[in-house]
Amino acid sequence: MTVSNALANRRQLRRHKLSVEIALLDSARSETMGKLVDIHQEGLLLLGKAFVIESSHQFSLMLPNSINGQFYIEIGVECLWCQPSIDNDTLFWVGFTIIDKSKNATAGIQSLINITAP
Repeated sequence: MTVSNALANRRQLRRHKLSVEIALLDSARSETMGKLVDIHQEGLLLLGKAFVIESSHQFSLMLPNSINGQFYIEIGVECLWCQPSIDNDTLFWVGFTIIDKSKNATAGIQSLINITAP
């Protein structure tokens, strides 16, 4: 993504920090990629493994309790940026845009925000 595209795609929605820990699994590899830091209906912030910018992934957000009868939320994402954490040289801050989600995922994300955001 070019710098001009990145600026055009800046976040428009308010981020919601979560009060519970939500793990993100790579659905294809069943591998934990990190933890969800904040989320909104169009994107999310992860603290975890490094990602290639513009790479696409299918994630499962692993919920601590059932929300609307779901124990996980499936979403498709694209990596917008990735930078090393200052506090830990093995972790990275990674920003994603959500590129694919079902109606259940949309409702699940909203419920997650409503239930866990301070």
